[in-house]
Amino acid sequence: MGTTDDHHDRGAVETAADTAGFTSILSRPRAMVVFAFIVFVVTTLQSISDPLAGAVQDDVVWEFPIPLGVVTALVVLGCAVQSGFLLLATRLPLVAVVGTTACYLVLVVGLEVPRWLGGLPPVVAVAVFFLAASRRPAVATAWSAVTIGATVGVLSLWSLSTGAPLGVTGSFVLSTGLAFAAPVVGAAALGVWWARRMRGLHRARAAVSAAAARHETELEHAKTLERARIAQELHDVAGQHLAGLLSLADAAVDIEVLDAEQASALIAEMRAEGRFASASLYAALRDLRAENDARAEPTLDLRSLDELVQYWASRGMDVTREVDGAVDDLPAMVSTTAYRVVQEALTNACKHAAGAAVTVEVRVTDSSIRVVVANAEAPASEADATPDGLGWGVAGMAERVDLLHGTFAAGPVASGGWAVVMEAPLSVHATQTPVPTP
Repeated sequence: MGTTDDHHDRGAVETAADTAGFTSILSRPRAMVVFAFIVFVVTTLQSISDPLAGAVQDDVVWEFPIPLGVVTALVVLGCAVQSGFLLLATRLPLVAVVGTTACYLVLVVGLEVPRWLGGLPPVVAVAVFFLAASRRPAVATAWSAVTIGATVGVLSLWSLSTGAPLGVTGSFVLSTGLAFAAPVVGAAALGVWWARRMRGLHRARAAVSAAAARHETELEHAKTLERARIAQELHDVAGQHLAGLLSLADAAVDIEVLDAEQASALIAEMRAEGRFASASLYAALRDLRAENDARAEPTLDLRSLDELVQYWASRGMDVTREVDGAVDDLPAMVSTTAYRVVQEALTNACKHAAGAAVTVEVRVTDSSIRVVVANAEAPASEADATPDGLGWGVAGMAERVDLLHGTFAAGPVASGGWAVVMEAPLSVHATQTPVPTP
């Protein structure tokens, strides 16, 4: 019961807020005064049009005890008071409805000139519209019915008090009552419809605001992921070149001091590696500073495997590769991840097992891919007992493979070397591959 009441209260608050937005112009004192003045002028001209026309034609027969001029002045005053109640329509619509209705009935009963007052019911209808637009439909309907019922009742009692025949009384009440009820019912229906549209607009605005908030959240999440991607790219690409630079530096230590030609060649290679590493760092930093319209460089995949193997072979690594199956049409994410696994594994082999032979095996079936990068045991003089890598290369590879619903393993093998094994389905709907072992 409390939940229902809270729901109705929230609906009433939202409707009132929307109506306030709709009537924001009329809510300004000057604008509302102008609106009420226009209503006053229109209703006054309509109410005194009959006596004015008779006075111009000089055929007015006045049989009432109150002089025609006084009645006319009271009608004008009544129109002014009724229009004045509209000044409360945006803040106190119920008071406006009661006030405009009371003015109409007082003029009809007190002055006994109902035929003059056909322009006053629409003023009541305006107040009813504001009431219906700012209240729940049930409340607006109830008050509209009470207004119409009270008006018809007062008109009936007054008509019977005049002593007119019942036929005349019934005809008067029917015609006058319908003339009053028609605009009031129409205004109430229009107000209820408008309130519903405003509630729909409010919900739409709330949905747009919520969508904007979700968009901001997703954008921040995307920025975080992009920074992580750039960091991973920095580790994968720049790390590769830095490892190559270290390998060349190690080779430079072993050359003969007097072998100027070999030393010159190694220095040239080291300069090239330094440029590659610098370019990789620059690209990553450029991406970090990039605006929304910046375009990322295309990501390498297994189609570039030969170039990667050739790169390390040219730097002295004894590396061979074996590919079984087509790699050209692999899903982009699968192919890219496999390439990164090979790239990281070769970099680690260079850093931690320099001089050891390395094999790269890629097996592609209709439903899965298997990648194995294995190196033999490094020569004792070349083994790196204190690895100085970034410390998250293996974890990064595992995370990449896990996104594919695949499996990853890295560790020593019985022969004394090291192996990295990745298996992944070619579709996210495929059954997850069993955990591989080196």
